[in-house]
Amino acid sequence: LRTARDRERTEAIAAGKLADPNKRRRLSEAIVVVGTCEDMCPEFERVQRTAQNDVWAEEADPATADLDTSQRIPDETRMVKRYKRAAAGEDEQLPSDLRPAHVLKQTCDYLFHDVLRNAPDWSVHPFIWNRTRAIRNDFSIQQFAKPAELSLAIECFERIARFHLLSLHQCSVPDAPDKYDYQQDREQLDRTLVSLMQYYDDSRGRILLPNEAEFRAYSILFQLQSSDLEDRVQAWPREVVDNQRVQIALKIASAAGNTEDLHGPMPRHMTRYVIAQQHWQRFWELVRSRSVSYLMGCAAELHFQLVRRLVLNSLLVAFRASKGRQTTDWTLEELCEVLNFDSEDDVIDFCQHYGFEFRQREDGLQYIDLNS
Repeated sequence: LRTARDRERTEAIAAGKLADPNKRRRLSEAIVVVGTCEDMCPEFERVQRTAQNDVWAEEADPATADLDTSQRIPDETRMVKRYKRAAAGEDEQLPSDLRPAHVLKQTCDYLFHDVLRNAPDWSVHPFIWNRTRAIRNDFSIQQFAKPAELSLAIECFERIARFHLLSLHQCSVPDAPDKYDYQQDREQLDRTLVSLMQYYDDSRGRILLPNEAEFRAYSILFQLQSSDLEDRVQAWPREVVDNQRVQIALKIASAAGNTEDLHGPMPRHMTRYVIAQQHWQRFWELVRSRSVSYLMGCAAELHFQLVRRLVLNSLLVAFRASKGRQTTDWTLEELCEVLNFDSEDDVIDFCQHYGFEFRQREDGLQYIDLNS
């Protein structure tokens, strides 16, 4: 196989299908590689990873999936191209390493319809996370431009973005899958959405974009703290901006932003508190409304801790005592409501993380000590 790869590389360079690493080219002369691999995983990678005992449980014969990697029997029909970072000095991928758009779509189908749907839990997350990253990389390298290929690319990126939104919510629990990394998951959602927005912009007027408003709404919620959010929204088509999902997302972003950034002359802390309270209440009300879909809620949830910190800071500024006096008004029950937690234990954990302590009133109720 190595000999065949060397021959393929030589022939591809000679035919102008692959750049010659020994010759300098202008950017305008760059060669876009066209994939020829009709399998979910290129043949050379299948053989190489089998020899290296690098067959993941999801790719092995089910009877051997739970065994040590050295004992797993690969099922080549289950093997999916693995993502790995390009190393310095590494050869460019060959056409036989890259999958055409229709194969990438078939691979997406397999990952979501077969692997994820049939999994008993989120233990398959690392596998799908890695393989969808490889799918995005194959799309990026080949720079598809034909309408049919663009449609497939957008469909795949949309599905991958939904996967990341869902996993960021479902896997952010104490019993998360092994090796789950919240920050890496969030980073890949960011990159997926950025690429998807670029696809929308580049494809406008060439193909239909039936789901654009849905994902523009997710991008708003994902980037609530972005300083240029309003400017970017102004560049979107009017029918997208006027879509109900986008309008709700903009209202949520406005409520979250105003909770943090209080405008105008407000010399008194209590005035600032009252205005901030109106905004955070509006934020929670919008998130809980029936106008917000499940995945929109998952996107907004990425900023729950930020809003909670802002709420806590507003309470601190408005009610922190001076000269040894303090308020006992903010009980666990009331904090649970304004911080939008499901349980009082969650409130205690959150507040204690920032150094606050809880005391007990004469009536037996616990309250936060804002002077602690």
